[in-house]
Amino acid sequence: MKNISLIVSVLCLFVLNGCSTPTAQQRAISERPDWVDNAQVKYPNDVYLTAVGEGSSRVRSSKNAITNLAEIFSVSVRAETKTLSSSIKQQSSLGVTLESTTSLQRNIETETEQTIEGVEIKESWLSPTGEYYTLAVLQKRNAARNLMESILEFDQKTQELIDYSRKTAPNSILALNALRSARDLQVTREMSNSQLKYLNGSGVLNDFSREDIEQLIRQQLASLQISVERESGEDKNALQAGLSGLGVTVVEQSGLQIASVMDFNEPTFVNHWYWLRGSYQLTISEDGKVISRKRWPVKVSSKQKELLAPRLQDKLNANMTQYLQQLFSDAPTL
Repeated sequence: MKNISLIVSVLCLFVLNGCSTPTAQQRAISERPDWVDNAQVKYPNDVYLTAVGEGSSRVRSSKNAITNLAEIFSVSVRAETKTLSSSIKQQSSLGVTLESTTSLQRNIETETEQTIEGVEIKESWLSPTGEYYTLAVLQKRNAARNLMESILEFDQKTQELIDYSRKTAPNSILALNALRSARDLQVTREMSNSQLKYLNGSGVLNDFSREDIEQLIRQQLASLQISVERESGEDKNALQAGLSGLGVTVVEQSGLQIASVMDFNEPTFVNHWYWLRGSYQLTISEDGKVISRKRWPVKVSSKQKELLAPRLQDKLNANMTQYLQQLFSDAPTL
């Protein structure tokens, strides 16, 4: 969380300004404060979130305290993110691609950063052994307000994306991409809503859940009729099967057409193995105009040269669903 580090550094500057070399008398005050082990005595759980940091300097212990407080959010969120991502892969035709997973994690980190912006360094103690202890405190009310604002913004953006997909998207790929983005926003919203429930016991109801948008995606895919270009080669059957698996209707003739291109170098022989390297490309055209294109690097190997071609086709068949998911749902590249 790079931006969290920036927030921590800024806060620690204020701490540093108040630092001075401890006198012998100050070092003699060695009684361990209650807040080091039980901050709730002074900062009750129903009002505050607290975390203690330890370090060789006051600045370092302050930074560690704020980082520990952020972990209260991020640890549970990261675990839930993995669970949701796995669930979406199983339930959604479009799944969770590398791009959307990266975007999701970035959104969650941003939300955590915004949530802890109100953190304060309330206490500090230098132990007789020279270790500093610092207490970071965050008022739950302020954190909840930040989360509430983010959730409402997520819902507004989700509605805008759905409206765009339904009404103004210029082609089917952009319409699907908008729905996928809306779905990812709602996944992030679920994380923020979980944090909000953790803070004040209740969340915010929404008009479009992740499951609702999954249904819109399935409906959009089912409405498509697409044909596979005759020159697509041996992988034509794999393409047709992959499209059907997404819920897309495959027809002989359509204004929406998909084509594949293989671009491979001559096989090389290295250390008793034959290697075949190149790329696989899928293109979608609508009424003769390319609306999305994706290319993936591919390599296969075999000790027998004649097995390279079937192994290549096996690999393409195995990855076809992932290729099609990315082609239909990621931001189009031309």
